Amino acid sequence: MLLAKIWAAAIIAVVLCSDGLCSDGAIAADYEHVSSVVISRHGVRSPTNTRPPLASIAAEPWPSWPVPPGYLTPRGAELARLLGGYYRGYFAAQGLIPAQGCPPPGDVFAWEDVDERTELTGQSLLEGMFPGCNLKPEHLAGAKIDPLFHPTRAGVCRIDSARARQAVLHRAGGNFAAMQSRYRSEIAAIQSVLKCCGPPVCRAAGVAGSCGLGDLATTVVGSNDGGSVRLSGPIAIGSTAAEVFLLQYAQGFPDDQVAWGRASTPEALRPLLRLHTLQFDLIQRPPYLAARQGSALVQRVLTTMRRDVDGGGRVDRGPPAGRKLTLLVGHDTNLANVAGMLGISWSLPSSIPNETPPAGALHFDLLRDRHTGAHAVRVKYIAQTLDQMRRAAPLDRANPPEEATAAIGCATDGVCPWTAFETLANGAIDRACVPMTPR
Repeated sequence: MLLAKIWAAAIIAVVLCSDGLCSDGAIAADYEHVSSVVISRHGVRSPTNTRPPLASIAAEPWPSWPVPPGYLTPRGAELARLLGGYYRGYFAAQGLIPAQGCPPPGDVFAWEDVDERTELTGQSLLEGMFPGCNLKPEHLAGAKIDPLFHPTRAGVCRIDSARARQAVLHRAGGNFAAMQSRYRSEIAAIQSVLKCCGPPVCRAAGVAGSCGLGDLATTVVGSNDGGSVRLSGPIAIGSTAAEVFLLQYAQGFPDDQVAWGRASTPEALRPLLRLHTLQFDLIQRPPYLAARQGSALVQRVLTTMRRDVDGGGRVDRGPPAGRKLTLLVGHDTNLANVAGMLGISWSLPSSIPNETPPAGALHFDLLRDRHTGAHAVRVKYIAQTLDQMRRAAPLDRANPPEEATAAIGCATDGVCPWTAFETLANGAIDRACVPMTPR
């Protein structure tokens, strides 16, 4: 079972670190923290315009949101500021930024995607980290699509629909019907909450009269412009609904408005979210699709770190050496693409493996051995818990968000030698999908 394999990888990662070798204390004794590149998802947003529309997959009306579709909510901005406030103490404790005041010019750089939710998340994170410093994230002004975050949608490269379908089918074990059968309990659980489906969904699936999620088949649908592929059927519908329920809970909706009161606790939400993680594993993590969509970001991580490893030698365009912290604010799809390319997995204590909560982030930490001077890379995942988001809980080192050292194939005792990480990343990057971006 696909999800069982994900759980197994997470358990292996925990076992490898159970003797304390992966702890911050043990690593800090041997390594100096040189710099970090953080790829963050945006914060809590309202539901986007989905396919099929939300109204057609539920028997009851959906609660209203205070912002337009896909926008960051005021609560989402507040939660990002709280997380930014935690990051201030977190990175200061590792010597990257000062504990108080504003950072020296050039030490901190933030780049965000052009969507409202990513722009406001990036701004809120910086406000939480450096209040009163008036630091502003940068973005591709005037653009509708930033090729750093969406190279296929931007037309830098294309997705071959036939190859994409084959990649997804292979990831599913070669048979969508068999995979769907393995997740019948999760599909039944989301059906009991949604009471799907409306007539348009049934007609589109070729089902006469009424139907439920169990009557629909899983298929892969490609876009006409070669920019993306998506799933259609019960896994896709369940994934969309589960994500909306999570956002309702994090937004602080009353209990009776979180999944209509039928899944209004983290314990009730967790089984439903397995379909969301499954869809991302099928669509965003297969090597072909991950590389087409994630290569630009992996190249940015690699180039940014290489500057510090090389000590500032400029052999091509790219970020200057000496940046202590680089923040890239995008989407959960970006996180899944990068993780799929590099074979990264994580498991936060209160979440299912590889879940990507709002404002959660992959941290790529560049380390230097205190004895030999050799560089290494550690990868972490940090995110607020659902309850911390629901309560808008203040965060600090005594009350932190959840954190996990991620499993990655080149790691030994929680860190990858720089040469091994560079080889892994270079081998995964699809050069045709990397735009010429100087920042």
